[in-house]
Amino acid sequence: MLLIKNGTLVTMNKSFDVLKGDLLIKDNKIIQISKNIPTPEGAKTIDASNQFVLPGLIQSHVHLCQTLYRGFADDLPLLDWLKNKIWPMEHNHTENSIKASADLSILEMNLLGTTSILDMASVRNTHALLESVEKSGIRYWGGKCFMDYKDYSGPLYEKTSETLKETEELIKYWHKKNDLINYALCPRFVVSCTEEILIESRELQKQYDLIIHTHASENKDEVDIVIKRTGLRNISYLDKINLLNKQSAIAHCIHLDEHEISLMKNSQANILHCPSSNLKLASGIAKIEQYINNGLRVSIGADGAPCNNNLDPFMEMRLCALLQKPIFGSEALCAQKALEIGTLGGAMALGMENQLGQLSEGFLADVITIDRSHPSVYTVQNPYSAIVYSCSGRDVTNTIINGKLVVKNKSHQVFDEESVKQSAKLELDKMIRRIEN
Repeated sequence: MLLIKNGTLVTMNKSFDVLKGDLLIKDNKIIQISKNIPTPEGAKTIDASNQFVLPGLIQSHVHLCQTLYRGFADDLPLLDWLKNKIWPMEHNHTENSIKASADLSILEMNLLGTTSILDMASVRNTHALLESVEKSGIRYWGGKCFMDYKDYSGPLYEKTSETLKETEELIKYWHKKNDLINYALCPRFVVSCTEEILIESRELQKQYDLIIHTHASENKDEVDIVIKRTGLRNISYLDKINLLNKQSAIAHCIHLDEHEISLMKNSQANILHCPSSNLKLASGIAKIEQYINNGLRVSIGADGAPCNNNLDPFMEMRLCALLQKPIFGSEALCAQKALEIGTLGGAMALGMENQLGQLSEGFLADVITIDRSHPSVYTVQNPYSAIVYSCSGRDVTNTIINGKLVVKNKSHQVFDEESVKQSAKLELDKMIRRIEN
């Protein structure tokens, strides 16, 4: 058992209760929330005095495979960024380098309060990446990337039949291999996928009950390519081929027209909002306030480290709120709503809203604690304001996933931090030599 005592519990439950008290974890569940819970015999304790206690933060769009080349693809628009930097670097991954990239990503995200992720791997070396995921203990959804449209896949092109064959093998081996690993289908975007593989994705989704994770309407040039090829805008095209549903998770969705907004609402497809990435690639500002007011489902993610360049969910929540205000007014997307997007919104995107995203008895024990002692936070009375506008990942002290203490007093309990960083540096140096040769 694990008892968290004397914390300010920002529950994100249906009543949005904020409580001063204790939280008791047994095995992988929250079993009691109350004031002054007696310490059970043999239980470990965390004194959360002067700390916020929150549901673990959920990042619904990341690329573990890209973290190794953070800083090598700055100041470019999306399509140039992909063609000239990202795809060649993904092509030059080995099993060892993709493991190093995944380890570095998960280490960073756990230290910054992320407990669940929806990831898009690369085309190759997916087994190796998932081995790192399994070792780490993070709660994971993700899988092999699909890129079978030859004209827009660069060195990552793979025949449709090969992609589908390996994908089924990966699903059978990895999907629900343990309590934390869930496979997701990952067609990169319409630009680099044939209609055949997109339709096959829907069939695999139905067969295995999986999330489909893709990108759409991130960049105006990308939208134009899709219109030229299909005669339709991204979301309208995905709807035409029956790829919009409650288990569709679509990153970015910046450039949606009114018809596409209605399609997203009616299908209950999920928008994975990545504000830092959208700014850095000059892709645009998604009108999240409008989307939410229209009943759309929204969650957040940092995207890949080369287009961010960090994986801090607090930064994404802050920007999520702030970017809406110049467009819709100062009252748009308040701090509480931003935190809701970072917790409940992510749980909804993963189909886990009845198990994750709030501190409630019977829910899975994914919990973080946040220190309130930093000068920028210490005097703030409103917990939502403090967490979204003043805190950052720097303030996370403990990260609990599935009842296990993964980060304790800012120290990772699974990874040796120095070893992970040194391995990442070594594999990056090797990758650079492979690319130069």
